[in-house]
Amino acid sequence: MILRIISGVLVCALASLAQQTDSAGTTTQAVDTLDVVAANHSAPIAKTNIGIGKTDEYKSQQHSWFSLNEGEAMKGVYSGDTSKAKNGKKYTTFTNLWQQSMWFNYSQSLTYHDRLEFVIEMQCVLDFSILPILEFPATLNPAFTFMPYDIEMKYTWGDFNAPWLKFALGYFPYKYNPDSKHLGEFLFRSKAYPTVIVSDLDVPQTRELGIHLGGDFNWLIGNPDIDKLTWDIMLTSETHDFPTLDGTLSGVISNSFLKFLDIGFGVSYQRLFSVDESKTTPKRNNSLPPDGNMIFNENGDTSYYSFKATKLMARAAINPQRFIPEFKIPPEFVFGKNPFFGKEDFKIYGEIAVLGLDNYTAFDSIQDTNGVNHWQKVPDSLNYYNNVKDRMPMMLGINLPTNSLISYGILPFILTKWLKDETGSDITQLAYVTLIPALASGVADYFFGWNLDPDQFSLEFEWFSQRFPNSNKTVVDPNTNYPMPISNKNRNDAAFGTPQPTKYAFNFKKTFMDRFAIWALVGRDHMKPTELAAPQNMQTDDFLQSSDHWWWSLRFTGNF
Repeated sequence: MILRIISGVLVCALASLAQQTDSAGTTTQAVDTLDVVAANHSAPIAKTNIGIGKTDEYKSQQHSWFSLNEGEAMKGVYSGDTSKAKNGKKYTTFTNLWQQSMWFNYSQSLTYHDRLEFVIEMQCVLDFSILPILEFPATLNPAFTFMPYDIEMKYTWGDFNAPWLKFALGYFPYKYNPDSKHLGEFLFRSKAYPTVIVSDLDVPQTRELGIHLGGDFNWLIGNPDIDKLTWDIMLTSETHDFPTLDGTLSGVISNSFLKFLDIGFGVSYQRLFSVDESKTTPKRNNSLPPDGNMIFNENGDTSYYSFKATKLMARAAINPQRFIPEFKIPPEFVFGKNPFFGKEDFKIYGEIAVLGLDNYTAFDSIQDTNGVNHWQKVPDSLNYYNNVKDRMPMMLGINLPTNSLISYGILPFILTKWLKDETGSDITQLAYVTLIPALASGVADYFFGWNLDPDQFSLEFEWFSQRFPNSNKTVVDPNTNYPMPISNKNRNDAAFGTPQPTKYAFNFKKTFMDRFAIWALVGRDHMKPTELAAPQNMQTDDFLQSSDHWWWSLRFTGNF
């Protein structure tokens, strides 16, 4: 069905190739997905004209970036099968687990008359497996993976700065929350049944296969500095999880008012169009959990857990700096030449989602003292989706001050003290190291023109129920393949501590020489160390769970 729709839309788009100008009459280059991805990697895009036809008809853009990532999980638990590497105990505690990877992306885009654009971006990833196992030779060596990152055709109607319609077809990245640095972006990254929250080290976004329509209403409203309303509609095929190919219809709308208040809402009808209903709503063994996915309702009628879900999202952000006048503090050789606070310092943003509107409340026929059977709710350990609150993750973040005296001099002492109280790990010495750029920032700016202020410094928190493990093992394991969470038994038996419903992430980024950047992350998120093994044997639950679990990551990126 989706392929037929894609074909029809493609024919309509190609029929518009002759359009060189329209009522907008402008030749400004459009802001598109490629630009968004480049911006997240602090990447200016190299632009050249190719030697075919007129230079104002065809334009070529090349962009490449690489990233070297180093990090260490100070303490965490591995939920996979360690029988070949450790002691066979699931949820084995690891300390000082080193993490290393490298990414390289190269993209090529060809634009015709500024409106029709073809983009091809490929990614190469170098990873190391968490558990080198002799029985699995692939885990003994670094692994190279090549994959598409962005392959799409795009067409724009209207003013490039405020198009009334944008069309994209292919495999494309998409990010709806411009403020989230690491956590959040629940609508597309997270799963409903079973409920799984995802946080990636890469840019917090998704990549989808299908059709993307979008635009804004600036042509109707007038001045986008006062009120800017944008919308997106996507019809996509499932590529992330089993069962694949199912069709999903999603819509997102966002509004920015006076650049002070941003709000957004979204809905995603996940697997609205099923390719194979026996996989989308399986009838595994026609058995009750944990052997199957059949349940009884309060009347004794039979139903089944399904991968289908309706997901909702709402987000908001407030930027108080919009109405606070910029000011400088003398002398400049101490406080620098820039305004004391950045334009988005103290910006507060948040997001909440409902991952599955449908509640499944399971009942069983239980005999009373008189020998009469009654339908009663099964224990909570087998009642997986009876409370929507267990499927409502929330994220709250704040942009901390980026002034060097505060970000390098004061905040590190506060944050390392908080980290010590939370995890027991003392890294206070780091705060003394960062005093050097804090004290030197004014001199560097005044005498050499070096701006040491970070581009971003933020703190994000997430709350998500930990009633069941944050795992998709029952989905990826070919022995099950049903939409249910895994049992708490192994997690409880491991006794590593209490799984915390709160996650957090400190995010830092500093760009230098326009093309290079240093990124830093400290937190307890949903990270899963890289490993190379059969799906049924891999780590699927969060590696960082109890209060003393945390990790850090340092990333160096270059863009050309």
